[in-house]
Amino acid sequence: MEPIVKVRNVYHSFGKGQQKFEVLKGITLSIEPNSLVALKGRSGSGKTTLLNLMGALDEPESGEIHFAGKLLNDFSKKEKEKLRRTSIGFIFQSFGLIPLMTVEENIEFGLRISEIPSLEWKKRIKDTIELVGLTKRANHLPFQLSGGEQQRCAIARAIAPGPALILADEPTAELDSSMAFQVIEIFQELTRNKQTTIVMTTHDNSLLEVIDDVYTLESGGITYEQKKIFLEK
Repeated sequence: MEPIVKVRNVYHSFGKGQQKFEVLKGITLSIEPNSLVALKGRSGSGKTTLLNLMGALDEPESGEIHFAGKLLNDFSKKEKEKLRRTSIGFIFQSFGLIPLMTVEENIEFGLRISEIPSLEWKKRIKDTIELVGLTKRANHLPFQLSGGEQQRCAIARAIAPGPALILADEPTAELDSSMAFQVIEIFQELTRNKQTTIVMTTHDNSLLEVIDDVYTLESGGITYEQKKIFLEK
């Protein structure tokens, strides 16, 4: 099966001259469809940078980024914008909810900009709200929700359009351990049911044992860590 994302020999840096910092030095990896993948590493290791490159929010200095078999390097600005609206969902650490919109309205807004037909909105909103456990909070505004509930709303908004890929930047950073594992369970259900592929960044080592694939970014490079499998005796 064709990887949903392929990164080939990608370099990226910030600054110029003596102030130049190379954050990615020849990164190569493939993300298989319907997998849950974590990128880990110290602050400044390039996790968010790599996520932004995968999501066509930024361009590599050199190297190639492929999405669903298509070379993103060749995409125009408008083509990248459409790709982000229709095929890639984003979940940010800061939630990114619209303050004056309820849970339902925030999800509807995501569907609207994703060009999903309006006849599908009602069912998609209902299904995703149930999936993230916010049925009783559907008509609440963001300030009326806890941090965990706001994050679940952000997840619902990202998954409602049915994107092929979801990129989540530290989605559990502001959550307690119990809520963090609930979020990972939602991600696992989505990938297990072949609804999407999820790539997330995290500092939380306790979550890594339940994630399909884990990559570590360090000193501009990347290494793969095989998930530990424990067999019953």
